[in-house]
Amino acid sequence: MKIQLRNRILSMSVAALAFGAVSPAYAYSVYRSVTANPATGVVLWNKDNFGVSGNPPTLSFFYFETDDAARAGLPNAQCFVKVDLPDADAPEPGAEANVGNADISVNAQPGDLPKPFPWVITFDNDPAGHWSIARSQITDATTNAAASRVAASGFQSLATTVGSYVGVIAGTLATCAAQ
Repeated sequence: MKIQLRNRILSMSVAALAFGAVSPAYAYSVYRSVTANPATGVVLWNKDNFGVSGNPPTLSFFYFETDDAARAGLPNAQCFVKVDLPDADAPEPGAEANVGNADISVNAQPGDLPKPFPWVITFDNDPAGHWSIARSQITDATTNAAASRVAASGFQSLATTVGSYVGVIAGTLATCAAQ
């Protein structure tokens, strides 16, 4: 009887571990390198960490297969904002996904003309693995500085909201936090 019980528990444990090991392998995540307060590990939710730039102006993220691959790909990153996209399949250039949802407030300054969630992120693969959110998705303002401030506020709201599919993970800092 003890052996049967032990075998059942072992079988259930193996199944649970297998399910847990399989699920993350199917996640399709994009990452953004950010800095944090070195003493606390709390991400600095400011326009410098969420710089909207380029022509056309966008906020950039990069696909990595795993958290460790992101750390290896961007070895100097103190922390990362990680966004789990809803589709686990490898996309074709031009693919889009929503980030955030209308139930989560962006919490940006009204003068920066924030747009509500969801924001659309687009895969252009230029450079390889590149995803971006257009300034026009983030704000109605015409400056990159305003868009960067809105992006910082918005991603702080997402990273501190359970179920948003956005979080913060450690890079070179042992502990990173959203707070």
